[in-house]
This record gives sequence, structure tokens and C-alpha cells, in this order.
Amino acid sequence: MRGSKVGLADLKRMKKDLQAEREREALAKRVAVLKKPESPPMDDMAAFKRTMKSVTPIKAPARAEHKPVPEPAPALRRANALGETPARADAGVSDGGEITHLLSEAGTAFVRSDAAPDTARNLRRGQWRTGAELDLHGLRVEQARHALLSFLDECQEHGIRCVRIVHGKGYGSQGLEPVLKDKARTWLVQKNEVLAFSEAPEREGGAGALLVLLRQSEGMRK
Repeated sequence: MRGSKVGLADLKRMKKDLQAEREREALAKRVAVLKKPESPPMDDMAAFKRTMKSVTPIKAPARAEHKPVPEPAPALRRANALGETPARADAGVSDGGEITHLLSEAGTAFVRSDAAPDTARNLRRGQWRTGAELDLHGLRVEQARHALLSFLDECQEHGIRCVRIVHGKGYGSQGLEPVLKDKARTWLVQKNEVLAFSEAPEREGGAGALLVLLRQSEGMRK
């Protein structure tokens, strides 16, 4: 009977020891998990890029671009302010017409009848200082006509009397014919504002340019 009691007590103690051993093992596992080194923190940008890989970009809706409207020329601005239809600078000026009889100095100069006969010669000698210049290289005839006559109107408006027109010598034209050279003279003769013109000296373009003298506008005389 006593042996049975001792055996039962031993059995209870062994059970208790086994339970304690299990608890120690469980605690050891928990401690091991807590002590496990953490992985190094991921760089913010790298984490963002990794996240964005799975993101589908949204296409931006098409937008209409509103480009600024170019500012009109002074003459056009004035006409718009008055509610008028602006007149083209080259209105009434033609491309044709024989003007050889109007030219002087072997066809290199022109002097209007109400100007002094030596005006073209003095122009070539530099009596009037050149205040503006226009280069017609690369323009078609229609473009060159409008550019030249608009240029003259603007110069007269601003009180510029002497200008230089570069029309070239025709080396780049078909057949090496100086188309703009003759056209420019034809247009200038038809403009009453042109008092005289002369082929420029060699240092200023020679046969490829003209020096032009304009009338003094009424507004500038006052």
C-alpha cells in the first residue's frame, strides 16, 4: 500500500516536471522569435517604386492649346480701333510697266520731278544717314512687294527718311536673272512717298542694294 502511494507521488511529480519542461520550451521559442533580427528598413524611394509597379497610369485627357494671337501691325491696329478695313500697303502698285525712261545714271538711279536733280547723287554720297534696312533675299515676288511697301510705310510713319533695300544681284535666281532688282525699282517709282533712290556704293551692297530717300511725313514737319 505504501509502495503504491510512493509510486503515485512519483508519477504526479514526473507529470508536473514534464509540464514545466513543456512550458520552458514554449517560452524559449517565444523568446527566440522576439530576439530574431529584423530585416533592414527598405529605402523609401525603392519601396515607392516597388509599389508603383502594380499601378496602371491614368491617361491625361486631350487638351486644346490656345496659342497667343500675333499682335497686328501698327497700321492694322489703327484701322481696327476706327472700325475700318485696313488697306494693303501694296494696293495700287503693280509688278509690270516700263520705267527705263524714268531712271537716270545708266538705270541705277531715280529722282522724282519735284526733287532736286542731284538728289540721287547726294544720296549715294551719304548726305542722308541710313536709318533702317530691309533684306528681300529668299522672298517670292508677291512677298517681296508687300514687305517692301509695308516697310516704307512704317519708316515714313516713324520719321525715317533714308533706308537701304537689299534685293540681291540675282545669283541665286533661275537663269541668274535679278528678278527682285528690277521689281524693286518698279515698285519704288510707283510710290509717291519715294523722292529718289540710287544704287548703293560697293561698301553698302553695290548693285545688290538701293538707297532710298522718302518724303518727310506731314506729322514730322510740324
